[in-house]
Amino acid sequence: MVAVSAALGFQALLSHLSLRDNPPPGRMIAVNGRQVYVRCAGEGSPTVILQAGHISLTWMSVFSKISELTRVCTYDRPGYGWSEPASSPRTAETMVQELRMLLQAADIKPPYVLVGHSFGGLLMQLYATRFPDDFEGVVLVDSSHPDQVHRTSDLQGLDTIAKALRILGPLGLARMVLPVAPAGDPTSRDSAVIDLERELLMTNRTLRVIAAESSAMRQSLLQVADSSVDLGDKPLVVLTQGRRRAEFWYQMQEDLSQLSRSSDWQVIDDAGHFIHHDRPDVVVDAIRKVLGQIEANPSGASP
Repeated sequence: MVAVSAALGFQALLSHLSLRDNPPPGRMIAVNGRQVYVRCAGEGSPTVILQAGHISLTWMSVFSKISELTRVCTYDRPGYGWSEPASSPRTAETMVQELRMLLQAADIKPPYVLVGHSFGGLLMQLYATRFPDDFEGVVLVDSSHPDQVHRTSDLQGLDTIAKALRILGPLGLARMVLPVAPAGDPTSRDSAVIDLERELLMTNRTLRVIAAESSAMRQSLLQVADSSVDLGDKPLVVLTQGRRRAEFWYQMQEDLSQLSRSSDWQVIDDAGHFIHHDRPDVVVDAIRKVLGQIEANPSGASP
């Protein structure tokens, strides 16, 4: 019992120090009574909104490059990184509404190019459906697909992960069993960014929200599936990893490319799930392509 109490206290202390000793490099914006972290750079329109699978620091391999093209913003969903946790359910619908409120509170005006990685791609699909007048283009980076609820058994694994995090996280054991560094090519980002990303991923509140999102994944997938995503003629680029994926994953990625009548699907052979780490140039080029299509067709007409 003493050992458990000591482990709980040590993990809580490390979580506190990670946030105290690493002040946010962006802004803290009040949304629904809690502080949410957002970081923007560059100038121009439309603004590129980067939605991470987990923590916003994952985008630092491409953030500065995009800022040379136009304005770019990324943020931490409530509970991740520097953002204070929320008591509301961690479902896709809730998080999409929270993003809309954050953009309004931070005075980040549309139009946007919505860019989402993994689960973040699922959120951007739903955002596009809920707020079709806010955006002009989309980039999906090895994005989740709403039909994963039917086509894969991964959801059972997510339930196991959620239960494990609820037990191992407060004890500090997650620091021992999870990878030493975030996935992808470590040379794509400064080592200090990678170290900080891991520190923030290992805080109690981030581990709790990962567990909460994992537990609600089935509901989130169904919310997006029921929304009937249709991007019309707005430009879409779908980037898919070329390593170690089952055939059903490529089928779902091809499905995503059908969300728009003006789409481009690219399988990146030398990239894993974190394409923006392994091939940041490909992600930047995809965003540049969408921006170019928007500029060439400002009225939204089909090219």
